[in-house]
Amino acid sequence: ALGAHLSAEERQAVADGLLIQPLIGSLPNIMAPEWFDGLKRAAEGRRLMVLDTLRRFHIEEENASGPMAQVIGRMEAIAADTGCSIVFLHHASKGAAMMGAGDQQQASRGSSVLVDNIRWQSYLSSMTSAEAEEWGVDDDQRRFFVRFGVSKANYGAPFADRWFRRHDGGVLKPAVLERQRKSKGVPRGEA
Repeated sequence: ALGAHLSAEERQAVADGLLIQPLIGSLPNIMAPEWFDGLKRAAEGRRLMVLDTLRRFHIEEENASGPMAQVIGRMEAIAADTGCSIVFLHHASKGAAMMGAGDQQQASRGSSVLVDNIRWQSYLSSMTSAEAEEWGVDDDQRRFFVRFGVSKANYGAPFADRWFRRHDGGVLKPAVLERQRKSKGVPRGEA
């Protein structure tokens, strides 16, 4: 679906430089030497590796800080040895999501190590009813909008949140939204 939005040159760059390795049924475990070595080989000569989702790449207890520190440490070792940055996708806790706090640094599910031991963290957060009102989006349309932001950036400048709209095939495109002005004083027609 995304390819339809790319130029021929961009599609060729993706074909030349993107490796997608389906892991369905593979049971990857970054703590196992053969998987660690395989991930390291896959990272060599690449600038970025995305693990989707973190939970699929280990069998450790997600709430235990010791095992999670080891999982993060394995990713750091691959990055240090290969020069390849590693981004892992991880879900917010149900509580944070239900409270509309999915954009907070500590919203991640599991051990706080998953936030404390990383250098960068971003999020995608669904549009709330209050945000829909603030940005002038009809309530029946708000499910198509997500907010992308950075909740932790140790090595970079602050990043302003951006709104995206979900299109066919799940493709996210930047959304152009305008904050709605709140009227002050007496409503029109009542003075």
